[in-house]
Amino acid sequence: MTKKPLTINDIAAQANVSNATVSRYLNGHYEKMSADTRTRIQQVIGATGFRLNRQAQSLKRQSSHLIGMVVADVENLFSSLLFKGADQVLAAAGYQIVLMNADNNLDTERQQLQRLLALQVDGIILQPVSATAAHYAFLQQSLPVVDLVDRQLRGTDWPQVTTDNYRYSVQLARAVAGHGYDQLVVVTPPLGDNTARDERYRAVTDLCERQTFIQPLQTLIVQPETPNTKLYQQLHTTLKNRAGHTALYVLQGHLLLQVMTVLAENQIKIPDQVGLVAYDDWSLSQLMQPGITTIQQRPRAMGQRVATNVLRQLAGQTVEPLTMIDSTLHERDSLSMFAKNRPLT
Repeated sequence: MTKKPLTINDIAAQANVSNATVSRYLNGHYEKMSADTRTRIQQVIGATGFRLNRQAQSLKRQSSHLIGMVVADVENLFSSLLFKGADQVLAAAGYQIVLMNADNNLDTERQQLQRLLALQVDGIILQPVSATAAHYAFLQQSLPVVDLVDRQLRGTDWPQVTTDNYRYSVQLARAVAGHGYDQLVVVTPPLGDNTARDERYRAVTDLCERQTFIQPLQTLIVQPETPNTKLYQQLHTTLKNRAGHTALYVLQGHLLLQVMTVLAENQIKIPDQVGLVAYDDWSLSQLMQPGITTIQQRPRAMGQRVATNVLRQLAGQTVEPLTMIDSTLHERDSLSMFAKNRPLT
């Protein structure tokens, strides 16, 4: 005999709460919910394997022809190009994007996602602030089509479009070593919850463990909203203690512009006094003097691909769980060439 599907009523009864409370949980509205109630509902859902009948849910309402898109930081040109690529594809198919800014804040991101759910969007494209799938459990129960872009999310079956950050970061670090540099200094925003950035950093640490560079890796963490004066102090402290030829590796394009500004303001010449490479090129690096050796990503192509995936899913088609968009290493004039006295590993 076929087992009857679980309903919200069943979950509410097992968790000893009201149907409305379960509904608020599924839609991510935890504001007036105690931690005990939230945990109890989560445990019941986990134990029963409950999932909303998304097909039935979608049949209850007509298509809104709205696609929500939440980016981590709308001021970052990379995120803007993601949006532009997605909008080109969706507009051609008769859909309108509702763009939301998470401002690199998990609470803000949740609020924006809730607003999109209230608008009854047909799907959501998300550049996640967090790498933890549990933070997005309410979306799994609320919306049939959610796609991730740029940053991966651990523990979810949502389709993801990104680039191979580890592989290209290895290429960039090897380019530095190939020019004969003794030491690499990574300059990065805080690590830990941005999978793209974490993969870039992991690639460098793996190379340094294999003694690709003579001197140990140094890491300079730059907090958001750090003023130029403080960043200079951090750079000065790091560089005055260097041993041998040193290159800075900036893990983010937005931070690269600030580093370039600080070096110029303090007459630190590239590459004469320090080498400089970066990830997250927006094609602006070739316009700088000197041109910066970078990994050039293709955010517009990422946006186009994730939007295409959304349209296919809305049409009932399956898509690849993980799509990697190619990036390119561009070597320019921000590295000097020194005698290579060791093999690359």
